[in-house]
Amino acid sequence: MTTTQSSSAKSRAEKIAYLKSITSVRDTTGKVFDKIKTDGQGNYYALNLDKMNDVVKFVCEEVIKKDYPQGNYDDIPPHGRWQHLDCNGVQRVEKLISQWRKSGVDEIEICRKLIDLFMFSVLIDAGAGNTWKYTETLSNSTTMETGRSEGLAVASYYLFVNGDLSNDPQSDPYKVNGAKLVSWDMQKHFLPGFQVSETNPLAGTEGRLNLIKRLGQALVSNKEIFGQDGRPGNLIDYLYKHKSPSSSSAKGNIIDLSLVWKALMDGLTSIWPAGRLTVDGESIGDAWSLDTITSEDGLSPGIVTFHKLTQWLCYSLLVPMEKYGYKFVIENKSLQTGLPEYRNGGLFYDLEVITLKPDVFQRGMELTKKLNNNASVPYEIPTFTPEDGAIVEWRCLTIGLLDYLLPMVNEYLGYEMALPQLIEAGSWKGGRITAGSKRPLINGGPPIDLHSDGTVF
Repeated sequence: MTTTQSSSAKSRAEKIAYLKSITSVRDTTGKVFDKIKTDGQGNYYALNLDKMNDVVKFVCEEVIKKDYPQGNYDDIPPHGRWQHLDCNGVQRVEKLISQWRKSGVDEIEICRKLIDLFMFSVLIDAGAGNTWKYTETLSNSTTMETGRSEGLAVASYYLFVNGDLSNDPQSDPYKVNGAKLVSWDMQKHFLPGFQVSETNPLAGTEGRLNLIKRLGQALVSNKEIFGQDGRPGNLIDYLYKHKSPSSSSAKGNIIDLSLVWKALMDGLTSIWPAGRLTVDGESIGDAWSLDTITSEDGLSPGIVTFHKLTQWLCYSLLVPMEKYGYKFVIENKSLQTGLPEYRNGGLFYDLEVITLKPDVFQRGMELTKKLNNNASVPYEIPTFTPEDGAIVEWRCLTIGLLDYLLPMVNEYLGYEMALPQLIEAGSWKGGRITAGSKRPLINGGPPIDLHSDGTVF
């Protein structure tokens, strides 16, 4: 290999590593946000930052203060899957932890089991659609229906406790093994596990099942990270082995967020569907071309990265990693961004900070009509595929606007809230509330529809 070839290969490897890094998310999407902020519009949306004061007032007065009327903002947990698993006021996770402790499970294994549950639960959490519900039978024989993200969380909880994810369900049901996930079948496992039927359709069933099977394969294949038995929970032992040399008994087990991030990206890259953006044949994950900006050559569309499911996973795993097992001290958590999904993004759309350009809106409505066979629909909601610039630019704007919103909310409340707390108590919930008030006939669906395979957001 010549020096030029070696240098070229190195630069390609560096580009791939950068695009898979957490720092690339704020960098690449920030270029889009900054350009739109300067121009007042992108290729797909118009931006009106004057409306941000309305967002601040709504999020603070109608969402955060109603849930925390005493101003006890320290009690706001960071955004994560734990709250979804404990939805409807049922402490499912705490019940499991108590049960494990009573049966003599050690603290390290408790953390492994939590990571097992949380990783599976997050990765099946792409949008469920407007009609699907999971019916749970409670201890007093009453039933409770839960939809959307929380419904998927409850479904994952019961799959976990019933041993449907374990290769040894009789002696240890409370674990996730890659070999078991690989063997999952649509009729035997998926449809009954998620209670899917003609009258209870779940969006993206095929894509979701394939993601579960690919997760299983990734767990089995990456033994260094996930161990010989292919468990998500073995990640904590891998991280412990690679903890900071400056760790001491006084400081605790220090790890950097970038170590957690790299382990997740390296360990799970293979789960992303074919057809996603690749560089030299290597999948980059949740990364997309966008013509709002140009690449370094100034001619071709730029590349933006989101890594939304990996970020959602990272947010969700940090709390059990900090509270249980090795009780890691995790540095540089602020590298993560807000989550570019339809609740956070819908908040800014519904409150008119961003507006689809008329021609783009019409193009989206054409797909809506086509998918509905020209039948009448209750609301004019445009539909786009995940790679469409209307979706990609929306997601870039969502990340930028969440960073823009945080200091405004903190000034309004007189409190220094972290971004994951704002998402948990403000923007995500606020997006759901606005959707519910504007689109009650479709159970508070988003203002823009994603024609999805169940693997995006």
